[in-house]
Amino acid sequence: MSTLQLGCGIRPIEGAVNHDKEKHSDFVDIVWDLEVMPWIWGDEEFDKIIALDVMEHLRVEVFEWLDECWRILKPGGQLVLRLPAWDHENSHIDPTHRRLFHEHTFDYWDRRTSYFDNYGKFYFPQNKWWTVESVERRDNSSNIGYVLKRQA
Repeated sequence: MSTLQLGCGIRPIEGAVNHDKEKHSDFVDIVWDLEVMPWIWGDEEFDKIIALDVMEHLRVEVFEWLDECWRILKPGGQLVLRLPAWDHENSHIDPTHRRLFHEHTFDYWDRRTSYFDNYGKFYFPQNKWWTVESVERRDNSSNIGYVLKRQA
């Protein structure tokens, strides 16, 4: 199984392709600015993408980076995200956070939800849909964990 970790920081994942914006350590395999589209990876290259505490710092719109993740994931591939919760005070402290997230944010891309029916299919008509497999938030945590599955 091929795994890409976006924004590995100081915590590389063994066996994964570890990406970061700068080559700050030997374990950084790929250097790329995620705000530059398209990303350098090929279509349907990975089975899994992990992005922990990364996407909230990007200046690009959610649908842009989500589309790029969809493009480089294989059909049925997983996108694992950890993002700051909209209602936690710690989420507002970091001045580099450009956006905060809600438990239902990605329902706009999930055909099984009313958010998709009422909004997503109109706002994002490119047909790059996801299934929200899990959303996890522990004890009023400042982060929300998501697992999305790429649909064909």
